[in-house]
Amino acid sequence: MTLQESELIATRGARPPQLDPSLQHGTKGVNVGTGERLLSVVVGLGLVGYGLRRRTVPSLLLALAGGSILHRGLTGRSRAFALMGMTEVAGEPGVAFELSATLLKPRQEVYQAWRDFERHPRFIPNLLSVRNLEGGRSHWVFQGPAGVLLEWDSQVTEDTPGQRIEWNTLPGSKLPHTGTVRFEDAPGGRGTVVHLALHYHLPGGRAAAVAAKLLGEEPKQYLSRGLRQFKQLLETGEVATVDSQPHGQRSRLGRTLAPRS
Repeated sequence: MTLQESELIATRGARPPQLDPSLQHGTKGVNVGTGERLLSVVVGLGLVGYGLRRRTVPSLLLALAGGSILHRGLTGRSRAFALMGMTEVAGEPGVAFELSATLLKPRQEVYQAWRDFERHPRFIPNLLSVRNLEGGRSHWVFQGPAGVLLEWDSQVTEDTPGQRIEWNTLPGSKLPHTGTVRFEDAPGGRGTVVHLALHYHLPGGRAAAVAAKLLGEEPKQYLSRGLRQFKQLLETGEVATVDSQPHGQRSRLGRTLAPRS
């Protein structure tokens, strides 16, 4: 499985930066949406409380990051966005990554297994439930960093059997993202290559993304493990586990802050 490094990118269609001196100094200009402000408060409070309870140097650093996220939610202003001239949520930077894996199964079989969204909690860590709705929509519940529950409704925007699935989240989702999964025949007819690409916005913005990375709880890490377990499930009929905990592969800091029992 290969992984390309995540990077901050501007949302497609975002306008070129228009720098306003007042925004550069952070004196005015709300540039964070109402829904994300609420989520920033929730995530920020969670990180601050978590860090202060632990009272270790790494956890206190997380508490500081949580304070930054909390301030962002309470004021509705992001200095990073202002410096880049971003005054609308639509122009917010996101995180993008790509994953791929080769499965020793026919392409149509792999496609059908992935298209069964309600089956995804079997192989994606911390994905608690998926419920199919009407019209290509589905409702997802995920346990994010610091135990925060993230829910979203997803809409399939392209579905080419055996080849490609595209989707995006609907307004009001707590983890806004777009994604694509492609299915290709592996060289020599040896199975199927699955290409997964995701572009997401983590509640709390860049500071929350940094905190999630430190804890080993960013979407990239969960989906990397999830794709490996998807391969195991299709090839062997079961997912090999080493413990009963639903965490993704976490960083050393994450294991220090929240050791497994």
